[in-house]
This record gives sequence, structure tokens and C-alpha cells, in this order.
Amino acid sequence: MEVVILAGGLPSSISEQPDGIPKPMAEIGGRPLLWHIMKSFSQYGLTDFIICAGYRSYVIKQYFLNYYVYKSDITVDLAKNKVTVHNKVTEPWAVTILDTGVNSSTAERVKQAAPYLEGDDFIVCYGDCLSDININSLIDSHSKDGHIMTAAVAKPTGRNTIMNIVQPGDIKGSCIPSSDIHNAWVNACTMVVNKRIFAQLEDMRGTFETDVLNRLAQIHEVSAFYHDGFWCPVETVRDRNHMQQLWESGHAPWKIWND
Repeated sequence: MEVVILAGGLPSSISEQPDGIPKPMAEIGGRPLLWHIMKSFSQYGLTDFIICAGYRSYVIKQYFLNYYVYKSDITVDLAKNKVTVHNKVTEPWAVTILDTGVNSSTAERVKQAAPYLEGDDFIVCYGDCLSDININSLIDSHSKDGHIMTAAVAKPTGRNTIMNIVQPGDIKGSCIPSSDIHNAWVNACTMVVNKRIFAQLEDMRGTFETDVLNRLAQIHEVSAFYHDGFWCPVETVRDRNHMQQLWESGHAPWKIWND
């Protein structure tokens, strides 16, 4: 099953780099957010990634093209124009990077990933969200429900659109932020999707997380997977600093792998 990562948004405002980089390339613990997300998925055996890039897509391409260099010790023989890579450290990942345009909507970015999908189901997630969602349980829930989409929902962090959910899990759409935080659920930006989605995307130019979800809700083709654990969209400097502190403490909730 492929994992489609939406990574094409505007330049990051949470990185120390003054020239601007894609937000998913902002670093936590010396590694891009993208790396953390992919590392988590790979613990569930999901190693085929399609990154829908946009703003400064070459930054993402360069990172993966030079992954050996970034992760390993190297010797550069300038006289012979030769590079030797020592103690090679890599990941069992197949990474496809698509330049989906700077101004494309998230729905349009997902559409561009269609030719690279092999199975009937795939995962869509956002390149600026960290979580400890149990992906196996999410996939199982999707298989049982049989809907086009199963969206993980989590407790709001305070800046999120509330989901209109009818128990036990049918999503009826999204609505404006609510003051009833204790009973509210928000889209955790990790979804298992069936290829039938592309029939709904033919004339769609809006956001995948709201416009597409609302359309699927109208035809009763989206269900909720409740996640009570950790989830955080890394949207501000404060968010990033908090994630950095968690990482340095050795208790980052999204770190489900062993070093």
C-alpha cells in the first residue's frame, strides 16, 4: 500500500532558514518532519511513498537524492573526483517525488498521484503532522467499513475544524470550530482511501481534507477512526519547539522505532 504525503504548501515559517523551505523539511532533532513521518509508517511495513511536492520541490528531491551523504560518513577524493561512502545507512523506502505545482489544491495534488498507485487502497497524510496513530488498526477499520475513505479523527489542538460525526463513526461533514472541545473530534490528516475516490475528484479543485471529505459525507462514503493518542499539526514555531523538546527528552510519542 502506497503512502501519499501532501508536501506542497507554502514556505515554512517554523524553520531557522531565512530563505524559506517547504514546511515538511523543517527539522525536529536534526531530521525533516518528512523523515519522522516516513519512519513511523515504515514500522508498519509501509515503505512505498509518493510525496506530492510543490513549493521548492527541489529541496525535497535533493534530500532524498543525497540521502546516503546525509546519513553516512564519506571520503571525497578531490584529485580523482571520487566519493567513498562509509558505513552506509539507509532505509528500505521507495520514494516517488512529484512536482504537483506551487498553487495546486490538496485535491489536485492527490489526483496527480493516481498514475503511481498500484493497489486498490492507499493512505493520504499531511507532511506537517506527527502522531502515534496505529496504522494497522486504521487499515483494518477501513477494510471493515468498506467506504471510500476512513479518516482518523483526534482531539482538537485548538485551531482545527470540528468534524460532524454521527455515532458510531459516520462522518456527516465538517463545521466551524466549536467551544465544546471535550466532545469534539477533528480530522487528524491521516486517511485510508480507495481508488474509487478519483471518480469524485474529476471536477474537484478544493481541499482534500474539507471539500473532498464533505462530498464523500454527502454520499455516505466516509467513516471515522477514533484516535485518542498523540497527534499534533506542526504549524507554528511554538509547535516546533514543543516537538523538539519532546524529542530531546527521549519521550517523543511518535517515535515508535528503535534507533
